[in-house]
Amino acid sequence: MLKVLLIDDERLALENLKILIKNYCPYLQVIDTASSVDEGIAKVNKLKPDAIFLDVNMPGKNGFEMLAHLNPVPSVIFVTAHEKYALQAMKVCAVDFLLKPIDINELMEVQIKLLTLKTLKPEIKNNYGQVLRNLSILIDQPGTVRKITLYVNNGYEIFEMDDIVYLSGEDNYTLFHFKNHKNVMVSRTLKNYEEILQPFGFMRIHKTTMINLSHVKRIKKNESTEVVMNNGEHLQVSRRKWADLMEWGKKSE
Repeated sequence: MLKVLLIDDERLALENLKILIKNYCPYLQVIDTASSVDEGIAKVNKLKPDAIFLDVNMPGKNGFEMLAHLNPVPSVIFVTAHEKYALQAMKVCAVDFLLKPIDINELMEVQIKLLTLKTLKPEIKNNYGQVLRNLSILIDQPGTVRKITLYVNNGYEIFEMDDIVYLSGEDNYTLFHFKNHKNVMVSRTLKNYEEILQPFGFMRIHKTTMINLSHVKRIKKNESTEVVMNNGEHLQVSRRKWADLMEWGKKSE
């Protein structure tokens, strides 16, 4: 059993989540609840839960401000009803979150992830702490962090976005191609990463390909349309995406 603490300023939300965990997550044990950040900090440091379900929006201090006061930091599942930018930051950092109203299937997936995290080696857990620190900076200072966290081999790895040349996708997998010729396979769809990376200067140019625009060396149009990347690779551009790429090319001249 994993010990979990629920933190939310809405009493009904706490009770609802508590019931859902009891009914659908047999390996999670709710050991207590808290209704504010300060109360949550005190109970985390006293009870040492394996994980916390943390509401993002609370009066006084928000959930993100809590992280700096925890040592060590347990696994964190953020719970929120909105805040578009906060969701974007959480996706970039690959941390788990649940949207209100909570979907039962997503909650059950979180249980599986928490059980996996419990078995991680200490160095991977240290990476998780860095992930949460990056998240805190992203929230406080938008645009200052250009790192992405990838969940690889049941662990967290942090990469510089600027080092990504392009991504290629097939079925439910995405392959990251880095400028040092390292490739990293992740079990998430390219569509998922399109949503995450588009605000950071990435563009989908084909149903199977998304590029980092800062690594484009040349755009070619002969019998077929393609881009040449800084690493020398030639990537095909679909007809549907050609206009978007040319529009970007005009703006960057």
